[in-house]
Amino acid sequence: MQTLASAGDWSRHWLYDWGGANVDLFLSINRAVPDAWLWLAESLTWLGSYWGAPAVAATLLLWSRSLSSGEAMRVKMALSRFVVGLLLALSVGAAAKAAFAFPRPSTALEETAFRVVGTPDSLYTLPSGHATYVAVLVAAVWPLFGWPARVALLTFMASVGWSRVALGAHFPADVLAGFALGWACFLAANPLARWVDGRFSVSGHRQ
Repeated sequence: MQTLASAGDWSRHWLYDWGGANVDLFLSINRAVPDAWLWLAESLTWLGSYWGAPAVAATLLLWSRSLSSGEAMRVKMALSRFVVGLLLALSVGAAAKAAFAFPRPSTALEETAFRVVGTPDSLYTLPSGHATYVAVLVAAVWPLFGWPARVALLTFMASVGWSRVALGAHFPADVLAGFALGWACFLAANPLARWVDGRFSVSGHRQ
């Protein structure tokens, strides 16, 4: 069984490496994807990239302008929570990557055969930026939809996480850490987002 941590590093061995299960699960998922399905993993990674955040913000803003005042306010609240939560989550995520300095699978398992598709946008791996982004996105728009759409959102979030492992960019632990970080930062940013909502509401009434 392969491990990512040294024998003396107990916390990393059990909290990140899961006693070897993190690597085993990574290899199982990565090797199980046939070449014919790589387009799906690449498409999900593209859709789940934080570079799409401006498009999401613009969509929410345009959507709010097509609704009545009450519904528009709900969408604007989702927009402010998305923007503030994402800024916080990406900042914390970047700091965590530098602090933990956990290597990418291609570095940690350089002598092991597995698939790596694409070039990572950072040197370190914990947490996954894609997982962090989609977690904030799902948390922000969650109140706007009913349960069928919410199930679709959760499926999309999980699928983006799967794509990062399938393409060899992240270990499963990185993805789960990204999900947790995204939701936690979204909740932590809510007070600031409410303040932003209040400022815009006051500005709107003055016009």
